[in-house]
Amino acid sequence: MTTYDDGPVKVMLYPALIFMILGMFLGVFIAFNGLAYPDYFAGEYVHFGRIRPVHVNMILWLWLISINIALFYFMVPRLCGVSLWSPKVAYLQCFCWWTGLIVGIFSLPAGTNSGWEYAEIPTFVGWIPTQFLVGAGFVLLAVNVFMTVAIRVNEKLYVSLWYVMGTMVWAIFTYLAQAAINYVPGGISRVNVNFFYVHNVVGLIFTPMGLAIVYYFLPKISNRPIYSHRLSMIGFWSIAFVYAWIGAHHIIHGPISQWLQTVSIIFSIWLFIPVWTVVTNLFATLKNDWDAYVQNVPIRFLIMGTLFYLLTCIQGPLMAVRNINEITSKTDWVIGHSHIALYATFSFFAFAGIYYVIPVITKKRIWSDSLTKLHFSLNILGSIPFLTALWVGGFWQGLLWSTWANGNTYAEFHHQLTEMPFLQTTADMHIFWIWRGIGGLIILFANVLFVVNIFNTVILKNQNFERIDALGLKND
Repeated sequence: MTTYDDGPVKVMLYPALIFMILGMFLGVFIAFNGLAYPDYFAGEYVHFGRIRPVHVNMILWLWLISINIALFYFMVPRLCGVSLWSPKVAYLQCFCWWTGLIVGIFSLPAGTNSGWEYAEIPTFVGWIPTQFLVGAGFVLLAVNVFMTVAIRVNEKLYVSLWYVMGTMVWAIFTYLAQAAINYVPGGISRVNVNFFYVHNVVGLIFTPMGLAIVYYFLPKISNRPIYSHRLSMIGFWSIAFVYAWIGAHHIIHGPISQWLQTVSIIFSIWLFIPVWTVVTNLFATLKNDWDAYVQNVPIRFLIMGTLFYLLTCIQGPLMAVRNINEITSKTDWVIGHSHIALYATFSFFAFAGIYYVIPVITKKRIWSDSLTKLHFSLNILGSIPFLTALWVGGFWQGLLWSTWANGNTYAEFHHQLTEMPFLQTTADMHIFWIWRGIGGLIILFANVLFVVNIFNTVILKNQNFERIDALGLKND
């Protein structure tokens, strides 16, 4: 029987949980101190411009990508039927990864921000080459994954391995794009490269990572084979073909070529192909066993994450249509779109994976089934005011901004601007920002309970080591 070294899983997983809580706490702090009650706590290092990049990068890098890497270290050897090719390389990857990210992200309030969205991590902090360390972490991870696949004993490549390997390739060239931003000629070309990077962080890193996880854990937890391998391959290759072309839909109506805008719109609409194949495949997997949704919390997270994935991927193509983009662009609607993807979709997938992995690597039951159920319920409860406030408030915000266009002459346009000044539109968002903060507080509380539950499982003694049957799971 193959034995698996789960040390790298633990080294990536446990710190990621801590950073998730820190990142979400900063998000709630920003919701209240930056928006609902601006600068209630005032100071050079706690205002919006200093804290917001820390929140974003902590959630993106220190939480979500890190936890996905931990789950990759768990999944890949088991899908291949062999131990990880090199645990030593994995530990070196963890060192480079954590060192580069922690030093880089925690330096941002001191003014090291490079100034590009999602790419704020500085090249150097003092003498520490932070971007190089993070890039080296990606490369070491890719080497370990591909070498493990190369020595596999299971001949067939399950769809999760396709997504894992795709992530390794796409992540490296996406990361290189952000490293090259400041070397591209200034002006709109540099902005275009930034949005190529921003959208592909979501589309070519988070999306294949999340789909690899849901395609692995849904059949594992439900004990049912995936509905259609063919559909899964259609989804994989359509993502590979479509996603890289759509970053420019964030700068529609901007000073870029019309043909580039049109191309991004066309490929954005084509996103419906991978989305519907994935959603159909995952829902059809449970088509004759929906009792599992009621009985099993990890399955609830996977299915609700899939539903949110459908919603966010309906939003995305619609936002790319020029007439809709005129209203939604640069509003809170876009913030809601990013949060439903990174929180309500891919973090939900990660929660399900963690609930499966922890009993296996600790040989213990989850400490509290009640906290597990409460974690899911509070996340859903918090998401309602949180996401609704961003979507409804953001669309309303866009409609307010567009009132200047109610006229046929510049005199009429100017009159509309005097009737509805920009600061008034900001004041009108206050109630939405309060509800956003309330939803964020509920989500933060839910995930504090989650982390307490997981670390109690890890740390406290448990009398039943023999069978890992909590939540219907079995020992791998």
